[in-house]
Amino acid sequence: MIFFHSKTNKMTRTLLAALLFAFIMVASPALSYGQEQETEEPKKEFRFADEDLLKFYDANQELSVLQRETNERIAAVIEENGITMERFNQIARASEMGALQGGLFSEEEIAAFNTVAPAITAIQRDMQSMLQATLMEKGLTTEYYQEIMAEFRSDQELQGHVRELLRERARQAAREARQREREEQEQNNQ
Repeated sequence: MIFFHSKTNKMTRTLLAALLFAFIMVASPALSYGQEQETEEPKKEFRFADEDLLKFYDANQELSVLQRETNERIAAVIEENGITMERFNQIARASEMGALQGGLFSEEEIAAFNTVAPAITAIQRDMQSMLQATLMEKGLTTEYYQEIMAEFRSDQELQGHVRELLRERARQAAREARQREREEQEQNNQ
């Protein structure tokens, strides 16, 4: 039987744990649009600058796409090696517990797992690099992004505030587009 080496297994588990955290950050659709109530209450002050909230939103949109693409790549690698995602996860759990030798898995499944696990680790390493680059490009640290995400998920007022910021940004973009259009028409008329 072929088994995943414990040294490699430990590295893989560590990477998987770190990347699982990153996946959890973006896996759920953080910015869902729902019904909101218009109230005349005084505006709440938030501990994050509006500019940072917009950066957070933009980064989250990109990270959601990255997460989906990464999941698709992982699923493809697993399926290319003749096992299902469910079976791969079962073998991974058994491997973490050191229980691959119980006869629950065929030699072929273990061989496929041993082929797939390093490939998945490489995909996840790539994803982590892209995640960091995306956050850096947006001017956010991982920690700050996570702080905003935690508060965003738990604070409906903050969610509403971000939606309002997005509406205002869209209105501003529309005004600027109309202005450019007018300027181009004036130039064409001259």
